[in-house]
Amino acid sequence: MAPIEVTSILFKEFVNDGKVPEDNFVVNKEQRIDPEADLKDGQIFLRLLYLSVDPYMRTRMRKMESYYLGSGFEPGKPLQGGCVAQVVASKAPGFAEGEVVSGMLPWSSHQIVEADAQKGLHKVEPSLLGKVPLSYFVGVLGMPGMTAWSGLKKIAEPIKEGEVALVSAAAGAVGLIVGQLLKHVYGCKVIGSAGSNDKVALLRELGFDAAFNYHTTPKEQALKEAAPDGIDIYWENVGGPVLETVIEMCRPHARIVACGMISQYDLPDEEKYGVKNLFHVVTKRIKMQGMVVADYYAELGKEFATTMGKYVTEGKVKAVEHVTEGIENAGKAWVEMMVGGNTGKAVVKVAAEDPFPVKKE
Repeated sequence: MAPIEVTSILFKEFVNDGKVPEDNFVVNKEQRIDPEADLKDGQIFLRLLYLSVDPYMRTRMRKMESYYLGSGFEPGKPLQGGCVAQVVASKAPGFAEGEVVSGMLPWSSHQIVEADAQKGLHKVEPSLLGKVPLSYFVGVLGMPGMTAWSGLKKIAEPIKEGEVALVSAAAGAVGLIVGQLLKHVYGCKVIGSAGSNDKVALLRELGFDAAFNYHTTPKEQALKEAAPDGIDIYWENVGGPVLETVIEMCRPHARIVACGMISQYDLPDEEKYGVKNLFHVVTKRIKMQGMVVADYYAELGKEFATTMGKYVTEGKVKAVEHVTEGIENAGKAWVEMMVGGNTGKAVVKVAAEDPFPVKKE
């Protein structure tokens, strides 16, 4: 096998406040890997098939003393995120050539993975190859799907049929899955907020009972019309004034799953919104809990894979993807995702050819 040119996306520098510019993602093609000469015992050689761009990565682009997930990205080194990859060659027990894996990997088109890093990789169930798109394993069958499913299960339950649920950023990777689970699995009345009329139309198409464009409709008005008697469950992706409005409308014993607060990510501390009505958490006995999906993989990972796979094949949860072609465009895809340029899960297709294309019946 001849040496292979590696395309990597390097992290240029920390950006503490404001939007991260596209030129902070540097395309680098200087590395070569010769699998026959460079692969050592205990290592595997992977080629990336898909990579995921996600809002949580913004926290790793700041220079801070501590990080709630992983560590800060290292300037001059490849960024890292959820990926799907194929084993090209293996000198490690437990991995065979041709297998497909998912996990947190560097943004490099080809890479050698040491034994320690292999522990975080999950093999894609062979029976699913060719039946669902491989990109699903960084989406509905990957971290976003696990986030939605486990957050409802561990924080929002017990969920009663007919309860009123609101999902913010509902046309995003996690929000779309949350809304469909609440509607088609739990039987809730589901309201979604999104940033365009096209996204609102999609939410209705997927079964949301009500949806509104927060750019054109005042949130207080939209929520009073859709949920005149209040809200029982709120999936929080936005933060700021939206959270304050929802707390005002929560019914006693409401549950708030705090998954993300994207409206606050680029702001310096002094400009972040201070929610003023948190005393309602006490008087209404609201359960409000933050979540980091990594906390639940050990306990629920296998159950999630089986359960969500069933929901997808049964059509209870439909995947919606926003696909960008080419690893060299990963930085652009991430920047666009942060301003709502995606509908559904934002993924980057790295490999030109999918080794297991879905066969159309």
